[in-house]
Amino acid sequence: MKNLSPSDPRNFRQQANVHCANCDGGYTQLGSPKLFSVHNSWLFFPWHRWYLYFFEKICQNLIDDDTFTLPFWNWDAPEGMQIPSIYNSDLTSPLYDCFRNPDHLPPTVINLDWSYGDKPVDPNIQIENNLSIMHTQMITQSKTPFDFFGKAYRAGDDTPPIGIAGQIEQTPHNHVHSWTGTISDQTNPIDLGALYSSARDPVFYAHHSNDDRMWTIWLNKLGGSNFTDRDWLFTNFIFYNEEAKPVRVSTKDCLDTTKLGYKYEDVPIPWLDVSAKPKPRAKAKTLPSAPGPAQVFPITLDKPINVIVKRPKKSGTGSSEEILVIEGIEYDERNYVKFNVYINEEDVNACRPNNTEFLGSFSNLPHGHQMIVNTSKTFRISQVLEELGARDYDKVLVTLIPKSNPVKINGIKIEFEKS
Repeated sequence: MKNLSPSDPRNFRQQANVHCANCDGGYTQLGSPKLFSVHNSWLFFPWHRWYLYFFEKICQNLIDDDTFTLPFWNWDAPEGMQIPSIYNSDLTSPLYDCFRNPDHLPPTVINLDWSYGDKPVDPNIQIENNLSIMHTQMITQSKTPFDFFGKAYRAGDDTPPIGIAGQIEQTPHNHVHSWTGTISDQTNPIDLGALYSSARDPVFYAHHSNDDRMWTIWLNKLGGSNFTDRDWLFTNFIFYNEEAKPVRVSTKDCLDTTKLGYKYEDVPIPWLDVSAKPKPRAKAKTLPSAPGPAQVFPITLDKPINVIVKRPKKSGTGSSEEILVIEGIEYDERNYVKFNVYINEEDVNACRPNNTEFLGSFSNLPHGHQMIVNTSKTFRISQVLEELGARDYDKVLVTLIPKSNPVKINGIKIEFEKS
């Protein structure tokens, strides 16, 4: 594949360019002057499934073996929480990439909520953290298709970063990219550490195969469901097939993997039964003093902040599911961006991802062009407050911890889930 003519669309670099064009603003969409991207929207999963499908078909054609299948890197299970050895054992192998973080090569255990500057912790602790993160993202925070896939992105809509990414795209997807492909003190990440170049690293395809596997698990084991919205089902994408010819495909035709000719190997999924637990506390106590949103926002998040957020009063027959909304998150998408979010936790330094008080994080993988993004991040908190014994509190303490370049935030609120 790497030896094909650069003019051949099946060439490895040209296949990476297909990803760049669709995931990092390679062109404008009809009806909008802004650059198109499938990220941060409900197109993330179906586009990448089709991308992997045609990449696999091209591989089968080139090696004349229609039984060849792409491997998946099961970073969600302890036995897979290292970069697979096949991608690192031989520096002359076409599967090797020199732009991976040398500090994160085996036997280092992956951190599924990694931030720039994080140091490795005890492998057993990291595995516990990772399993809790997977449970939180796949189960606690992914109750609806919008939670899992992300916000709708329809023909003529503005650029998708003003929308909301699905839970899995944010974590662990983004963090597997940055943990693997970001070298310490590197100003401009390359290959897996940045969207425009990420498909240049062969491990990208194993990583995204596991992302795709999460889709099948969410549907088949966790009771999830696909959208029935025609705009999602009939969204079209164009790829080059194994004969180097352009073909048009739609979301509706990739929903059944068996019709695409593959099924994921049935391997253990230990995070199904490993959920986050509240930190041990001597006794219940009142929340500390902190300002409300009106006194705090808008703010440039360049240091930790605490804010007391009032909970809404239930009225009528609508949903009782409470959603924490961090709104008006603004940043230059060329930059790596990440901040962590905690609830009812005063000592965040002692709080791990396997503690209920850690809600999760917001992150952005660097893009190859400048665009000021304005987006939001949501967290489901009803179950969390129940587990923390805070069901009857009329307000909660929210803590934001910056882990990257400064980011502007315009507000925080709690609202009931919209039907």
